[in-house]
Amino acid sequence: MGKGPNSAHRFAIRCLENLKNQSCHIEKVVKRQTTQEIQNNRLRIKASIDIVRWLTFQACAFRGHDERPESKNRGNFLEMMELLTSYNEQIGAFVLGNAPQNVKYTSHQIQKEILHVFARNVQSSIRHEIGGARFCLIVDEARDESRKEQMALVIRGQGYDGASNMRGEWNGLQALFINDCPYAYYVHCLAHQLQLALIAAAREISDVHTFFQNLIFIINIVSASCKRNDELRAFQASTIEHLVDIGEIETGKGVNQVGGLQRPGDSRWSSHFKSICSLIKMYGATCLVLENIASDGFTYSQRGDAAFSFKLLMSFDFALILYIMKDVMGITDMLCQALQQKSQDILNAMHLMTTTKTLIQKLRDDGWKTLLEEVTSFCKHQDIEVPDMDACFSSVGRSHRKQKSITVEHHYRVDIFTAIIDQQLQELNNRFNEQAIELLQLSTALDPRNSYKLFNVEDICLLVDKFYPQDFSDQEKIHLRLQLQHYELDQLLNELSQR
Repeated sequence: MGKGPNSAHRFAIRCLENLKNQSCHIEKVVKRQTTQEIQNNRLRIKASIDIVRWLTFQACAFRGHDERPESKNRGNFLEMMELLTSYNEQIGAFVLGNAPQNVKYTSHQIQKEILHVFARNVQSSIRHEIGGARFCLIVDEARDESRKEQMALVIRGQGYDGASNMRGEWNGLQALFINDCPYAYYVHCLAHQLQLALIAAAREISDVHTFFQNLIFIINIVSASCKRNDELRAFQASTIEHLVDIGEIETGKGVNQVGGLQRPGDSRWSSHFKSICSLIKMYGATCLVLENIASDGFTYSQRGDAAFSFKLLMSFDFALILYIMKDVMGITDMLCQALQQKSQDILNAMHLMTTTKTLIQKLRDDGWKTLLEEVTSFCKHQDIEVPDMDACFSSVGRSHRKQKSITVEHHYRVDIFTAIIDQQLQELNNRFNEQAIELLQLSTALDPRNSYKLFNVEDICLLVDKFYPQDFSDQEKIHLRLQLQHYELDQLLNELSQR
């Protein structure tokens, strides 16, 4: 038997000792390392999931322009990950730079996969909630900051914007739904509906379309720089001080504040109303700023644009349409605000629609004389030349042979004032059809707010008979009325017992 260190006997002894030391066995080491790696990987993916969930709920962007390690701003996702590591050493030891290259769980693909998991969970919850019940689909789109159309879906009703490919009765998306479900009634998005009606009215009247183009042009020139804004506010403050001195305006807390011109937005009609009101309030100061730019502008284009804008402000046509649109949009502004509210009172909105139409019609019938007096007074105050209303009107660009002999007042009253209001009324009547309004009004009887305060047996029965006749048999309709009467009486008795 060999006695050397490499003898067979000593080798066998070492093998026996290794066999007895099970903690060093390869399968034990692999298992221990694999368990630790699993825990580390779960910690990494959990951190990524939490960050994705938070950024998604807050509607924040994930990626950065430069996501390299040496970048000062690597984007919301990676910056949030670094913030977590600064507060939690356990996470910091296993993520980002301390994670293996193949298991970082921070790549764009991983972020997308986590988002898709969230999306599938939301879809599954919606399907579970709806079950086998009927549902409706709301589709709407709006322009974002980058002027791209973004579409939103809400699985609760069938309604979309006024595009023919959406609401078309024969080939549009509405028709495809109606073919499969005749009672998936089309109801145009109410807030979008009013906006489209008003914008369509503006576009149909060429004078109004030109007015808003010029309005945006003027505001852009005056508000192009901080210096011009400061100059505008200084002129406005001086104007207010002068009016206070001569007693034309009163003083008090919160009144006569110096503001600025507001640009009209593409997606909110009410912003046009605010823009018009701000220009009327700062009309004189705006003219003074434009005069200064026209004489002291740095370039010929600035001077030319300012001179053209000043000429527009000093025209009677611009002032007239400015006040017409102020009156029309002032009437519709309350309805605009009601339709934009998150908690929508449909019944109140329908009443506002009726009163809005009535007030616009009253403005058409009885408002011209008052409007003309108001515009004439404004023009005299701003040194704007007022044309002779009894003079013969001559249109630029038309043959004198084809022109009818009309007065200047007739042109302003019929071709502009009446035409604008008639177009508004026509658009409102076309887009807010009687069927949709009646459907919404009857549906308010099912409003659960305030313990079904609007509950009405007759309205619910009429809703069933007129809009959903095939969903109920004759016998079910009889039982429905009786059940509703029992419910109504039961609610009344409960209220009496609680007093």
